[in-house]
Amino acid sequence: MTDHLFIAMLCAFVPTMAIGGLALWAVYSERFRQYRLRTPVRDPLPVVPKYLNIAMNLTLSLAIYFAVLYVGAEYLVYDGTPGFALFFGEVLAALLLYDLLYYFLHRALHRPLMMKLIHGVHHKVRYPTAFDGLYIHPVELAAALVPLFVSIAVVGPVSVASLLTVLVVHAFVNIVVHTSLVLPHPAFKLTNYWVIRHDRHHYKHLNTNFAPIFPFWDMLFGTHK
Repeated sequence: MTDHLFIAMLCAFVPTMAIGGLALWAVYSERFRQYRLRTPVRDPLPVVPKYLNIAMNLTLSLAIYFAVLYVGAEYLVYDGTPGFALFFGEVLAALLLYDLLYYFLHRALHRPLMMKLIHGVHHKVRYPTAFDGLYIHPVELAAALVPLFVSIAVVGPVSVASLLTVLVVHAFVNIVVHTSLVLPHPAFKLTNYWVIRHDRHHYKHLNTNFAPIFPFWDMLFGTHK
């Protein structure tokens, strides 16, 4: 991985962590309490083990990102600045393919055995906050990143700008859907839709809404709610 790609990756994580911090503040803020789909209650999970799990998974995810890019940068990215059409096409194609692959992974994780051994860890969180998307079994974390990098490799190599955009969108969606916040301004229409779909998945209909970004995969396979 070249030095400029390394620096670009670090820069991409700055806004991601800022978004996560802002979302975490909003979740616990009295100002935004009225916009939560669920009334905040005391988390039944022990605080220390929970946040150790989140911290461990955050560290593991960063290690996987940099390891994959160090080993496979030539298959994932190219140097150069794409035009807007190419940039948009690379990002959209990678996210579409990722969402499809993750749909099947997520659906498989809801099989009884996988839920018992792996995915059930995440569903112990009844009132998720911004970083609770990282409260998962480490095996699931590693498995969930496979569709992401496979999608980029299949579409790619993509530009550095496209790669970073895909990674930031991936992280952003994972943070937002776990806030349980539905804000009244029209600017939040898309994020509100993501939040409501994921809320239904967590609390009402576990076997629906497996795709995190595009609803038509669930529509196509009969799991949309």
